[in-house]
Amino acid sequence: MINLSQLQPRLEAQIALLGYELLALERANQNGQDTLRLYVDHLAGNDPKKKVNLEDCVKVHESLMAWMDVEFPNVREHWGLEISSPGMERPLVKPNHFSRFTGRLIRVQTTRPINGQKKFKGWIGSQTPTEFSIEEDGQIKTIPFDLIDKAKLAPFDEASTPPPKHFQGRITALPQAETETSLGEA
Repeated sequence: MINLSQLQPRLEAQIALLGYELLALERANQNGQDTLRLYVDHLAGNDPKKKVNLEDCVKVHESLMAWMDVEFPNVREHWGLEISSPGMERPLVKPNHFSRFTGRLIRVQTTRPINGQKKFKGWIGSQTPTEFSIEEDGQIKTIPFDLIDKAKLAPFDEASTPPPKHFQGRITALPQAETETSLGEA
């Protein structure tokens, strides 16, 4: 069994050398094949309007395949590798992802209930190093980063969700018409 917590820092470093950021790493099973799915984006210092395209996925995929054959041959023997853009419903994993998308609508699932609730949909507000706030149905709720199971932008719900009362509304924007791109191998 692969230990993602040991693999992730090494993958992050290798991907950063290529000019990208590893947003999220997950296990998947596609057609009976165990697969590592990596969501990548351009490093934060690059142009925020620049989208990950198929050429970017190919570049990361080819580089990681060669590197993993040397560094993690057991992983490569038993696991497929898929590189994907974050798409419009991009995962938010690190605290700086939340600050980057302040004012945007997100869906969050926590590992345990907060005041009896595990699923949230609200507008991202302020952040501290350990938590962030969202406005959900006119109420401000605070979610510790260490309780997040999954968090992702919810751009398709923004038009039908009442605007925030306590936050300034949509402060940041995604690049226009960003769609998910991925490259994988079985």
